[in-house]
Amino acid sequence: MTVELPPGQQRLQIEFAPMEMDPAEETTTHGGLNGLRNRVLGIMATIPELADHDIRGLEDVPLGRLRRDATRLHGVCRYHKGRRTAAGGLGPGDVREVALHPQVLEEEWKEYASFLLYHEFLHALGHVHHDRNFRKLEASWPNTEAHKLQETFARHIRAVNWRWSWTCPECGWCCSRSVRAAGRYRCRTCRVPLVDVPAVTA
Repeated sequence: MTVELPPGQQRLQIEFAPMEMDPAEETTTHGGLNGLRNRVLGIMATIPELADHDIRGLEDVPLGRLRRDATRLHGVCRYHKGRRTAAGGLGPGDVREVALHPQVLEEEWKEYASFLLYHEFLHALGHVHHDRNFRKLEASWPNTEAHKLQETFARHIRAVNWRWSWTCPECGWCCSRSVRAAGRYRCRTCRVPLVDVPAVTA
C-alpha cells in the first residue's frame, strides 16, 4: 500500500503481511458457520414434514455467534424489531440473525451444533413458540440422539466459564456458575442458602 504525502515530503511505502488465522479459531468464523448451514439445509431438504416450508430462504439468513462466556443460551433466532409479535406469516425474511454459541462449533460438538442450528432454523421458518407442532418438527431431525447432548454441552460451557461455585454449607453439594447465587438459591436437600465460593485461578 502506498500512502501519498504532501508535496516536498518523501513517499512512504507500507507493506502489510497477510493475516494468518489459528485453525482452532477458523472453525468459529462465518465460513465455519456457513459450512454448518449447508450441512443442515441438505438434511432439511430430505425431511418430508418440511416440504411446504421455505427452506431455500434460510440460505440468506445472517449467521452469528453468541458471546464466548455465555452459559445460558446455546443458540438464538433474532427477528427484526416488531416482527416477533406479528400475527402469523413469519419467515426467513423476518429474521435479523441466527446466532450459536462459538464453542458448539468445535469438532466434538458437531452433531449437537447441527441439531441446534436446525432448531433455530425452525424458528426462522415461522415456528416462534415451542408448541406441539414445533416439537413434532424438531423430532423429525434424523439424529435422534443429538438433542440429548444439550445438557452435556451446558455442563461443558459452565465448567469452562465458571467463576463461582454455588456450595451448600451443610452437605457440600456444589455446582459451577458464572454469576453469584447471592443468597437467592437454596440446597434442595438441606434447604439452606447456597454459599458463593470463588473459582480458583492459576
